[in-house]
Amino acid sequence: MKIVDFSNKGYYILPEDERRYFKAPLDIVLSTDEEIDEFVSLIETNKDICKIITVGDESTRTLLEKKLIPNLAIIDDHVQRKKVDIVDITDFFEVKVTNPVGTITLEAWKIITDVLKKDDIKIIIKITGEEDLLVLPAILETPYNSKVLYGQPNEGLVVVTVTEEMKKKVKKLIQKMVKINEN
Repeated sequence: MKIVDFSNKGYYILPEDERRYFKAPLDIVLSTDEEIDEFVSLIETNKDICKIITVGDESTRTLLEKKLIPNLAIIDDHVQRKKVDIVDITDFFEVKVTNPVGTITLEAWKIITDVLKKDDIKIIIKITGEEDLLVLPAILETPYNSKVLYGQPNEGLVVVTVTEEMKKKVKKLIQKMVKINEN
């Protein structure tokens, strides 16, 4: 385990009046076990996919149960705000960082950027706080043709294919957030 302390102070915060823009899934939703199995089979045979990133305990658990280990997993030990302990992290190098609810800290963003440069190990980022919005920097910082997966409550597993268009869409969402700089 490694606890990282960067001097990157500051964060993006999501104002209450902008939250509606963040509710809809960013890409396709897999809502059945059959669809998820089909996706996993596709991933295992498609060597063009650059990286697999999961954001959320349930999405990470789902892939691990299917014997697909993501390059990067971001979890907070909660599912729909309830404490859980469902992810076996023994296959991962662990990094810890704080990211409060409704924010993207610059520290967490930098860690995501840095760990995505590692190709030789599987990494899990354990968040104290909430990981939900970290799907946005994960999409922005991962190479094209990667897959970023996260849970859509009561709907299923969202699979985001990272493209230039998707990165533009995510940048527009981040522009709806307020950036706070700290010293």
